[in-house]
Amino acid sequence: MKTSKPITRKILLVAGIIAALAVLLEVAVRVVIELPVRTDFYSSVTRDMIVDYQKHIGVRANSGRDWVHLGWIAHPEMEQYTIYRIQNNSSAAAGESRYGSFLVEGLAPGGSYTFRVLSSTGSLDRTVTVRTAARAEPPIMKPVIAGRWRPLFRPEKTGSYINDHTVYRAADGRWHILGITSFGEGDYAKEFYFAQGVSDCFPPPPGETMDELEPVADNGRLAWAPHVIRHGGYFMWYSPHRCYVAESPDGRRWTERADLSFLPANPQFRDPMVFQAAEGQWLMYCTARDGYYSSVDVYQSFDLRRWQYIRPALAMGFGAEKAGAQASTESPFVLDYRGRYYLSFTYNNGSFFWHPLLLTMKIWPGRESYNETLVFHSANPYSFGRYRGKKRPSSLVSRLRAHAPEYVYNNGRWYITTAGWPWAATLTRGECAWTELEWEELPALSGKD
Repeated sequence: MKTSKPITRKILLVAGIIAALAVLLEVAVRVVIELPVRTDFYSSVTRDMIVDYQKHIGVRANSGRDWVHLGWIAHPEMEQYTIYRIQNNSSAAAGESRYGSFLVEGLAPGGSYTFRVLSSTGSLDRTVTVRTAARAEPPIMKPVIAGRWRPLFRPEKTGSYINDHTVYRAADGRWHILGITSFGEGDYAKEFYFAQGVSDCFPPPPGETMDELEPVADNGRLAWAPHVIRHGGYFMWYSPHRCYVAESPDGRRWTERADLSFLPANPQFRDPMVFQAAEGQWLMYCTARDGYYSSVDVYQSFDLRRWQYIRPALAMGFGAEKAGAQASTESPFVLDYRGRYYLSFTYNNGSFFWHPLLLTMKIWPGRESYNETLVFHSANPYSFGRYRGKKRPSSLVSRLRAHAPEYVYNNGRWYITTAGWPWAATLTRGECAWTELEWEELPALSGKD
């Protein structure tokens, strides 16, 4: 009995040393990962542009059945914004915002609402009136993979695989895919351009895949996760660590727009995806890390060329299964289905310091987790709540077995894709694949956390 206390002390001492070492390694890995990262809220809309942009944009309102969003150009170094709700010739403060965004939820459908946005310097003072939609609450739907995976495209001349990618229809009616690639089994440090495939229809006829074309965005630097939309011409955004931009008149010939490239507001920015939320307003969703936990961040633009961070679309907190130093919310994608919005992302990059180290050695613990994609729902495209793990309430509606999926709607049907590094993926061996996607109605779920 006399030796029990010294032994206990030794065990506690060893446990304390191990815990301290783990914390030290966690901090060290995150510091090393952050060293090359630069952030700047004012990178896209610079300080000298703000006054003119505020006058030009004013306050733009968007609304749905029971919500209103107010958007404007912000100057957080100099201003705070107070939002007032005006009723019966009197006003009351509804809240404050540091950034150019304010979301009001829980309003009555079919109502008229007036808000005033006032900056602390007085440079912005606008009043807007907006109506909510008089319609029934849309159902909550669950996306379900409804078929077997079939090959869509695998490069041969310009690379050995496809990872994060974008699928779009060019001006001539043909379908294109642009995706991350390099030669070999997959190495994120060697991915410098996008492989390109094309077909006359989507999906291609049975037994056929897309034909390979010349690569895109070959500019001698890392090129990850492209996203293309059409608005007049074509716009492409890609990463990592800053947002790069290219434009095309036809979706075929691309011109780099270095003047529109910008640094993000938060670290670990990558995988930008752009969604039109309203007439003259677009939202960019991206992988990010805000503090210890990962997030899906949102940037706002009124012209597709200048962007400002406004908020997390989905935040994470204690209880979330993954909080990777490199961020765990990869390949975000937002779509509107039957009046409700759905946010999808691939839930990769495990917590703690060893995952980045294992990644450099091409070791993926639990390879099936490489295909874990989560889907959340919301009544609006600005906020999908907070995720604190599957055992706590959230807006999570589905878990899909896919990696970095794109969602394609064509000829009245929905499709989903999957891709990935050959050394890590279990659904594919270098090719991007596609299958059908169906939607199942769910009973009403608990609200956002």
